[in-house]
Amino acid sequence: MLTAMGELSDRVVGLEMGADDYLSKPFDARELLARVRAVLRRAGESRPTMGEATRPLIRFDGWQLDLTRRELRSPEQVMIALSSGEFDLLLVFVENPQRVLTREQLLTLARGNRHEAFDRSIDVQVSRLRRKLEFDTKRPAMIRTVRNGGYQFTVSVTRS
Repeated sequence: MLTAMGELSDRVVGLEMGADDYLSKPFDARELLARVRAVLRRAGESRPTMGEATRPLIRFDGWQLDLTRRELRSPEQVMIALSSGEFDLLLVFVENPQRVLTREQLLTLARGNRHEAFDRSIDVQVSRLRRKLEFDTKRPAMIRTVRNGGYQFTVSVTRS
């Protein structure tokens, strides 16, 4: 974390929330670079070697979602760029296939409690996902709108 909050309690909370490191402003660029390198070294030590373990992959309708790398590949193996919000929303859909989810459920599952009660931004995120996933956005087949219900991810999902 790189933040203006430099109190001891802020650092403790940041690290307890999952940050690998915490640096407060103002900072020296050399210290930041050294801390990034240290985190990368630690991450490299725990990374499995080839054959040790496979990355968790989710497959649906020819698509492949790599949970470790947070990457989406098309059926033609083309990498599709996803924003963090799009990835989180797609992950909610693939973890709940065939289930109708309300906007509120989608917001809560994708963002936790960091949203307004009448937040309609989920509709924008679904629209963006459809443009990336669907062949015909006028008649979406993968992410179906359920009138007075929400959205449903209609394709079957497998994990590997």
